[in-house]
Amino acid sequence: MRVSCRTSVVVVLVPILVALSGSQARAQAYLPAQGEGAVSVLFSDTFVRYHYLGATEVDRGRIQSETVLLDVTYGLTDKVAVSFGIPWVASRYDGVNPHPLANLTGVQPLDDGAYHNTFQDFRFDVRYNVVKAKGLAVTPFIGSIVPSHDYTTFAHAAPGRDLNELQIGVTVAKLLDSVVPGLLVQGSYSYGVVQQVLDIAHNRSNMSLEVGYFLTPKIRLLALSSGELTHGGIDAPPITNAILFPEHDRITRDQFLNIGGGAAYSLNEKVDIFASLIHTVAARNVHAIDRGVSVGLSWSFSTPRARDRAIADAEHSLVKCLCEKKAM
Repeated sequence: MRVSCRTSVVVVLVPILVALSGSQARAQAYLPAQGEGAVSVLFSDTFVRYHYLGATEVDRGRIQSETVLLDVTYGLTDKVAVSFGIPWVASRYDGVNPHPLANLTGVQPLDDGAYHNTFQDFRFDVRYNVVKAKGLAVTPFIGSIVPSHDYTTFAHAAPGRDLNELQIGVTVAKLLDSVVPGLLVQGSYSYGVVQQVLDIAHNRSNMSLEVGYFLTPKIRLLALSSGELTHGGIDAPPITNAILFPEHDRITRDQFLNIGGGAAYSLNEKVDIFASLIHTVAARNVHAIDRGVSVGLSWSFSTPRARDRAIADAEHSLVKCLCEKKAM
């Protein structure tokens, strides 16, 4: 299958998953060509109806979050690409169980029912493609998460966890044109070494599996899934320890599985628009996403370092099936 699409890659993070669960792998198996890249803007609206204390679903109030992510991806060479992103998060809590202040007296101002907004964590990663042949791409990556500033974490409406993290992983993609023309499957795994809190280790594994399909040369359909498994940490049932309680949102043993779907449309060779919807289907110690809606736009660009090349072949064109997957 050949598609008249410009060779480009857009790496889009789900910022609200970052705010609620702390992490999401940003890696893609296919890379932009040398001197080429993309700038993307993503808006996400996420609604949390239930909290999970351990594996028990409880109603502790609602959380509504709006996030805007700016993300830039650039190909240093045909085998090496870098990405940088920073989300801006606005969240509000509506309920009768607000968090107290860190000294456990009074009410946390972030849980007063109004929206509170701030920038969250810087995201940076480097990807290196080691295999790209016969429709198969294998790309290891290394990335970092660094808080943009000190912010409140002890609140239902907290923008994030304010923790440094190093992520190492690999992404594998396979073009299945021989099975279904226009079909591509991608899976990713990363291990995050997370800054310890109170000497409690809580590193984590993140996994994702996506399927992209060209309905037409301009319209792409996406099936999405992502999950997290924390190694260490603590369970979230009522914590009576006055030292652990103010830090529990940062060190819980988070586990979740999200599934969803989306679509993308190419306005022209440089501009794509995309949208997706996700829902949490299994969870432990997290704020379960009842509804996560994302819409975004990406703009592809070339610099003087880009080489003259033909219109993308099928393998490169189908990369766009997975470009917008992180709009989950």
